[in-house]
Amino acid sequence: MPLFRTTALVVTFASAVFLGTAASPVAQNVKTEDMDRSVKPGDDFYRYANGGWLGTVAVPAGQANYGTSAMLVEKTAQRVRDLIQDAASAQPVKGGIAQKVGDYYASFMDEDGIEAKGLTPVADELAAISAITNKASLSAYLGTTLNTEVDGLTANADHIFGVWVNQGFEDSEHYVFHLLQGGLGMPDRENYLDQSPKVAELRTQYQAHIATILKLAGVADPGTRAARILSLEIRMAQTHAPDADAADVFKQNNPWKRTEFVTKAPGMDWNAYFKSAGVDGQSEFIVWQPSAVTGTSALVGSEGIDLWKDYLRFHLIEHYASVLVKAVAAEDFAFYGTILSGSAQAPDRSKGAIAATNGALGQAVGQLYTQRYFPPEAKAKAQAMIGDLITAYRGRIANLAWMSPQTKKKALPKLSALRIGVGYPDTWIDYSTLAVVRGDAIGNMRRAEAFNRLRNLAKLRQPVDPDEWRIDPQIVGAVILFTPNTETFSAGLLQPPYFDSQGDAASNYGSAGAGIAHEISHSFDELGNIYDDQGRLGNWWTAEDLAKYRAAAAKLVAQFDAYCPFSDLCVNGKQVVSENIADLAGLLAAHDAYGLSLKGKTDVVIGGLSGEQRFFLAFAQRWRKKQSEASLRRQITADSHPPGEYRSDSVRNVEAWYKAYQVAPGDKLYLKPEDRVEIW
Repeated sequence: MPLFRTTALVVTFASAVFLGTAASPVAQNVKTEDMDRSVKPGDDFYRYANGGWLGTVAVPAGQANYGTSAMLVEKTAQRVRDLIQDAASAQPVKGGIAQKVGDYYASFMDEDGIEAKGLTPVADELAAISAITNKASLSAYLGTTLNTEVDGLTANADHIFGVWVNQGFEDSEHYVFHLLQGGLGMPDRENYLDQSPKVAELRTQYQAHIATILKLAGVADPGTRAARILSLEIRMAQTHAPDADAADVFKQNNPWKRTEFVTKAPGMDWNAYFKSAGVDGQSEFIVWQPSAVTGTSALVGSEGIDLWKDYLRFHLIEHYASVLVKAVAAEDFAFYGTILSGSAQAPDRSKGAIAATNGALGQAVGQLYTQRYFPPEAKAKAQAMIGDLITAYRGRIANLAWMSPQTKKKALPKLSALRIGVGYPDTWIDYSTLAVVRGDAIGNMRRAEAFNRLRNLAKLRQPVDPDEWRIDPQIVGAVILFTPNTETFSAGLLQPPYFDSQGDAASNYGSAGAGIAHEISHSFDELGNIYDDQGRLGNWWTAEDLAKYRAAAAKLVAQFDAYCPFSDLCVNGKQVVSENIADLAGLLAAHDAYGLSLKGKTDVVIGGLSGEQRFFLAFAQRWRKKQSEASLRRQITADSHPPGEYRSDSVRNVEAWYKAYQVAPGDKLYLKPEDRVEIW
């Protein structure tokens, strides 16, 4: 079972292409003009809700699909772009967050200044690498590269290890040092181990890339050294755990004492490593991939110092490539952008500058964003909706037929303990000690990394903060952490077309409410049932619960197996069942919560639609998406989420939908009451 789940979307910062039509009289998150009222709701609810939109919108050139989430990402990206560029062109208060944001961006954009400095800004770090003479000084240098900003719970390429500071698997009161594998320049261990001709050619191209970077750095005999660096990374990859292991948290839960590293992973001078990493006093560790730690440490002990110094020089230049001379940046894109990602042309530099500014000063940008786009009243309205969702789940869990009384006694306290962050943190990161100097791009990057690293490591000396914020407010997405028992929904996500703080309850609960309730369900299903109310490992379902749950889920599997968008390809119900269960759970809980919000009153009719109709319409419109046949086929083959059309069809399991739209026997979506699924 995974440790966490993220629904964060990649913000591309592309210019807006199509943001939908003007807001209807209903609300910005229900667009009646996007409907096709010629379609009977009971025959094809997805096209009834979205037919007008599907008939007019086009997938932008160069994209495989386009839908509600992409529209929101584009809109948010443009807002963030404007905020950062405004800060760069203005003259904000010196030392304030706007000054730091603006100067960081402006420094990244100063290509002429960066070009004039050449490699001088990294001369001190290159000298530090050259000064390495033995295993102790090598281990000490490697400790200075310890990365606390991990991606997918794997350290970045320029760090042989990473650390994720989080509570322990059995200890919810203390932060623990979670040590993670890293150090590979290509994205996946299979890029090094797969013997197919295509991947072998990729390794050849990577070796050429290494040689080019070394040549640009003035390193002699770059071809020979590049071959040796690739050989080293192949041997590192051979010790790495496969990515699939990350899905099983029990494989990651490997507690090591500080004193055990010498015997379990000989080769590295661990005293020198931990001292230079700034965690000399840490006694408890959780090693996620022991084979990688043992294997990499052995390579530190067995391989020559000069090879490691070449490896470090290459990755140092790669690390700073975006803020180094154009030749380095161009070579970096030629491999990572074109060869690995298939991009024919480098994006506008401002796109990278905005991404870098977000990465370095995420919550500073978040403050600027929420001040303008997510006021306190929007947060309060979203919090009230979430309160209703929790109340709805409390009632549903209490009445579940498949969950035993003893399991309910564990589920209900977990629900009460669930911490849900909304929009933005109550306490922001204090950036006052971080110096950002206009014109010093590499210095700014270096100081920001050090600031964030020290801030993360400082948590090891503090009690666990259950309200720690895990996603920047301007990102369109959500993060669910099973340990601790928390969920966070960003301001970027909580806006039209999902959530309109000025809209009516039916629309909000049917769209954002159902989405949030979907994520809440994962804390109580087969993903979250191994974590207790404090996020500690411990399965709280009985075997009988699991058997009944899966028996009920089998009906939903069969329902989705029958969806066949192509004559030769149908949805795999078993592959998508977890997400389908969460969709249905979210829809049912959100409908209950919507009823609670009315406090016994009948909702008004707006735009000819009753509150019940608007609720289900909003749910269907949240899933609208246009995509190429190839994209749809890929999704059906490999994705754990079914196509949006079929996600919207979850309504056919809900009695209230039948009443709202007068769906009757003979309608294509009609299900007999005994065939409707209601797991939650």
